[in-house]
Amino acid sequence: MTASTDAGAREARGFYEIAAADPRRAAIHVDGAVVTYGDLLGRVNQWSHLLSGPRGVSRGGTIAVVLPNSLDFVVAQLAVEQTGLRMVPVNWHLTAAEIAYLLDDSGSGLVITDPRHAHVVGEAAAEVGIAGDALLLTGRPDTGIALEALLAEQPVAMPSGRHAGSMLFYSSGTSGRPKGVRRPFPTSTPDEAADARSRQRSAQFGMGEEHQVHLAVAPLYHPGPNLNALSALHLGQELVLRPRFDPREILELIDAHRVTSTFMVPVMFHRMLELPEADRARFDGSSLEVVMHAGAPCPVEVKHKMIRWWGPVLTEYYGCTEFGMATLVTSQVWLDKPGSVGRAADGISLQIRDDHGVSLPPGEIGTIWVRGGYEFAYSGAAVSAASDQEGPADGFRTAGDVGYLDEDGFLYVGDRRADLILSGGVNIYPAEVEAALVTEPTVADAVVVGVPDTEWGQRVVAVVELKPGEEAGEEAVERLRRHLAPRLARFKSPREYRFVDSVHRTSLGKVNRTRILDEVLLPTTAKAGPASDAAALTRRVLCRGGSRTDREEPR
Repeated sequence: MTASTDAGAREARGFYEIAAADPRRAAIHVDGAVVTYGDLLGRVNQWSHLLSGPRGVSRGGTIAVVLPNSLDFVVAQLAVEQTGLRMVPVNWHLTAAEIAYLLDDSGSGLVITDPRHAHVVGEAAAEVGIAGDALLLTGRPDTGIALEALLAEQPVAMPSGRHAGSMLFYSSGTSGRPKGVRRPFPTSTPDEAADARSRQRSAQFGMGEEHQVHLAVAPLYHPGPNLNALSALHLGQELVLRPRFDPREILELIDAHRVTSTFMVPVMFHRMLELPEADRARFDGSSLEVVMHAGAPCPVEVKHKMIRWWGPVLTEYYGCTEFGMATLVTSQVWLDKPGSVGRAADGISLQIRDDHGVSLPPGEIGTIWVRGGYEFAYSGAAVSAASDQEGPADGFRTAGDVGYLDEDGFLYVGDRRADLILSGGVNIYPAEVEAALVTEPTVADAVVVGVPDTEWGQRVVAVVELKPGEEAGEEAVERLRRHLAPRLARFKSPREYRFVDSVHRTSLGKVNRTRILDEVLLPTTAKAGPASDAAALTRRVLCRGGSRTDREEPR
């Protein structure tokens, strides 16, 4: 495919067209090297031939990618987008058992990872019956099937019969297991689908039309950073790709590459604000136009400090994997509505409803319902849970999050689900942690809660009831940590343990949240300074008790 050079020809749009029309344009800065759009297209085409060939999967099939932010991750996704496949991006911090669940639930027929994670991923693949020749390794592995050797046999020419593909992201849900959010395949061409999605993103965040550079530092296995990074390439921008977040390095990269946009989560703001004054003073940051953030509550004090430092470039949004972005708020508007996540985005309607589905007036806390956004259906084991997201026949859906709308239609999120914990932008489902804890022989019962934290948004705290005769203390804590190590990813494991005589379940086996919050959440957050406002709102929302006069507005 080539782009016409006639004066009246339509401007090249989408990565594939842009790469053919302007192959020497810089595309990705990674590992100290610059990859041009032309070189990137050639590699994407090789991957496309491999993934759709005899060693790949048939059209409509699914591959899983267990990679950190890297050139290979981006290439795999671009190849999927033009071969009519689905790609499951897997968090590479997960244990073998957790990865095995995702591979099995998604029906992945091919798995791609790097040598560093080959052992864990190989164990997961074997557990669900994925053959050894369906596990491909990037780089230069000592053992296993080297992806590079297979790619060398593939042509760099654009594949014929191109079809638009799709991502299959997993989101935690009410079942306690991650839920696959399956979007329909686009009916347009790969180029048209990518261009439409990217230009919508550009318009939403008010990005300029001149030269743009996007920094991708948040994990690409999350929908937010993923969509923003790939949209940058489809808009013809340069992408600065980093596998991990280092606050000092990020400041240097923004200035060195004249970065215009990036996606971050609040814990990154906190880390940068903690840098020595000398490091912060050296940062120029004048190239930045928009810094998108989502994924976790951002403490008001932290956001105020960031706006004073970086200027009014922060744009926050609220949404979820299922229906995408629901609200949007710029820095200028947020300063008038501190703590808000904005008003409904274009094409979105919001309602707050009580437990009976009745719409609530402004200021009343309830469940957030959204109409509009992406089409989706659950896949695998979560298909039966689809009703959890469906409202009445009016088209509204909910992710189970709670909050309230003010008189001007601005949304305030009190807690990102009554039981879901968001720590550093990552979803942690308490039921999964509790299920692992109670398998330890000395544990009688356990409840896991999220405690407001000024750095992480929330931190995981386990409230443990030991069996009679067992002693609480540091030895018990270390025993529980050793027990969880092979069962849960580190980010899911509790940071703190509280031992109680009883977790106070009701006669129906439910947790008495009021008592847990009184004994665990409030005493902890009373020492947390700026997080105390979040603690109070969290308690009000979870307990669902008290009159309107008992409910303070968050500052």
